[in-house]
Amino acid sequence: PAPVAPVQFFNPAAVPQRKTAAPQGVAQQGGAPTEQMAGMSMRTAPQQAFSLGDAQPPPSVWDPPQPTFLAPEGQSPSKYMHCSVGCIPSSASVAQKFALPISVVIHPLNDIPGQQNVPVVNFGATGVIRCRRCRTYVNPFVVFIDAGRRWRCNVCGLLNDVPSDYYCNLDGSGKRRDIAERPELSCGTVEYVAPADYMVRPPQPPSFVFVIDVSARAVQTGLVREACTTIKNTLSQLPGQPRTQVGFLTFDSSFHFYNLKSTLSEPQMLAVPDLDDPFLPLPSELLVNLNESRNLVDALLEKIPSTFANTVNPDSALGPALQAACAMMQHVGGKLQLYQSCQPTLGKAMTRMREDTSMLGTDKESSLLNPSTDQFKTLALEVCSKSQISVDVFCCCEGYADLATLLPISKYTNGQVYHYPNFEASRDADTFRADVIRSLTRPMGFEAVMRIRASQGVKVAAFHGNHYLRGADLLALPTIDSDKAFSCDLQLEEQSLTCSHVAVQCALLYTTSDGERRIRVHNLNIPVSTNMADLYATLDVRASMNVLLKTAVEQALSTKLMDARSRLQSACVNCLRGHRLMCQGAELTEEAKMLPIYVLAALKNLVLRDGVEVRADERSMLMMMVGSATTHATASLLYPSMFALHKLHNTPYGTPGADGQIQMPPLVRLSSESLEAEGLYLLDTGYMLLLWIGKNSHPQALMDLLNLNTAERLDGAKVNLPQLQTDLSQRSLAILSRIRAAHPLALSLYTVRQGGAAESKMLQFMVEDRTLSTMSYPEWWNALSRQLQ
Repeated sequence: PAPVAPVQFFNPAAVPQRKTAAPQGVAQQGGAPTEQMAGMSMRTAPQQAFSLGDAQPPPSVWDPPQPTFLAPEGQSPSKYMHCSVGCIPSSASVAQKFALPISVVIHPLNDIPGQQNVPVVNFGATGVIRCRRCRTYVNPFVVFIDAGRRWRCNVCGLLNDVPSDYYCNLDGSGKRRDIAERPELSCGTVEYVAPADYMVRPPQPPSFVFVIDVSARAVQTGLVREACTTIKNTLSQLPGQPRTQVGFLTFDSSFHFYNLKSTLSEPQMLAVPDLDDPFLPLPSELLVNLNESRNLVDALLEKIPSTFANTVNPDSALGPALQAACAMMQHVGGKLQLYQSCQPTLGKAMTRMREDTSMLGTDKESSLLNPSTDQFKTLALEVCSKSQISVDVFCCCEGYADLATLLPISKYTNGQVYHYPNFEASRDADTFRADVIRSLTRPMGFEAVMRIRASQGVKVAAFHGNHYLRGADLLALPTIDSDKAFSCDLQLEEQSLTCSHVAVQCALLYTTSDGERRIRVHNLNIPVSTNMADLYATLDVRASMNVLLKTAVEQALSTKLMDARSRLQSACVNCLRGHRLMCQGAELTEEAKMLPIYVLAALKNLVLRDGVEVRADERSMLMMMVGSATTHATASLLYPSMFALHKLHNTPYGTPGADGQIQMPPLVRLSSESLEAEGLYLLDTGYMLLLWIGKNSHPQALMDLLNLNTAERLDGAKVNLPQLQTDLSQRSLAILSRIRAAHPLALSLYTVRQGGAAESKMLQFMVEDRTLSTMSYPEWWNALSRQLQ
């Protein structure tokens, strides 16, 4: 069939709108719906129209993972690396008709506490066994021949000699007799101890530099005191001790270093007013060993809040302070954490007030989502990345912060950004504290690089995530932690593949917090299929949406939001059309039927949503989150999990299961019709939690959960559930605990009262409802059916 033209996303502002009655069973909100979306008519379908079947909600992200379609022997566990499909198309034409990207999602350090650790292999004097041509590491899918004296690389096909001290006889099936004792030949994920030739320099001690805004607003909001207190209480948990090093810098209109040399009796402040040419007054004594200088570090963190308690200085020399902090640690690299309370007002690298609400929802909006200056990107690439420095930003600004300009300092160093709009310690301290602690104590590696290799005839066409791509295929990651994920697209270089399987190998070279250089290797061996139906039968929709959403964000930043939405919708329509045309007689799998709801949810999500209600900082923050999001994170973001807490009684939900995990309740569909006036509903959006309280909620249920008998004053309030001895309280707290543990951000809990002013915040996540510019889920489903006729 002839290629199908991309579907154009419908712009509701371009044509007059008219009010239509909502179909029975479909909630209407947000005023008049548009008549079309992406050129799709909402008129009733003819009886003979092609049908996709019944519209179903996606399965819960908390359900046990689906079994992989790949043979389990030798494959990397899916928690580390998985493919968006269970087979690779044998020809480029089949891949084109499939329309979805053939991608691999990699979560390289996703070690789950309590589960089996990755086996460690030390080849010693033999050296790491690799293909001498393509440099693939030996793995379970290489083939040994010639009585075990040679092995064939499963990526490039080259025959390699087996070192004499690695030799072993083969059994009758052609496998080495010692395969059970060789993790690298039996396990899909292993770690090799890297020899000296994998090191540019000896492993450096884990180093942390804290850059704290001490301007008047930072003091008044409590940021200075909260940051110092949290850092002080977390010092003992920093990784890498007793080798760990720390340093501190504070800034307002100038910046201040601190000499913490262990021989001093008290910390010494060294102020530097020269912002144009910052220098280090004591280059060798500003970064100190934490154990040796612990008393001075504690004294400094207790003293900083009182030192600046009466300041009236409103200025912020953020750019020069960052440059100075990088200079402090560029000889060792490590983690730099910036605590910011206002936009920079001094120095060359400045953000500015440029948000114009008239630009929101227009083609010009993308300019607000891109940096106004390249100063922070230049600092990230030319200083931080080269010096192995990763930057985390805790942005606590009042009002507009121009996050889009500041984000590159974290994006290109694999750091993370935390945003607390209008920060006040009295309200936000618990969330801030949890974020700081997790960012400093989660498993992490240093001085990392990552490369992905694929079989001949297949190339790694694109990488997605928060990183800097050094050269054609090397991801530079100054630090890497357990919350970060990446993805890449696989593309056929030839018109057809002749191999039976495609090998994909991801190799992460990094330094552990204990100072050991390691190579973590993940392997997949994916079968090749000539049958297009196999692609749909083995489709992993969540993995596909992870990549589709990341590419949509990239397109929104490079062109405009409308193009990104159009691309998503085109992928959905063309994929379903490919199944209808090429797999005649075969029914879509239940997994494949989830594609439309996830795409519709993406079109309605704040990341890509059309309209003026999404502010630039909020959208920029969400786009940054998507860049490093795991498959679980994007699924939660697109189709949030909603639970009916008032129905937990006399169920196993909220209590430990046989595996020790808290059992999660079934999902409630994301439609306003699902919200019962007597109910209490918990919504996990992936970056905050909402507790919806029905207007007819029973006073006893409120007392059991919140220790209150009325919700009159709870609309839009940030709350912490009290620990009560009631069944509802204990089950709800257990569910909350499991939700929060699964997300990289500390999720604040807000209450929403039915009929209250804050209810619109809850309703915007009801992705199955009709909105001003998008269809309801049933309407979207029927429109797709007509589109595929």
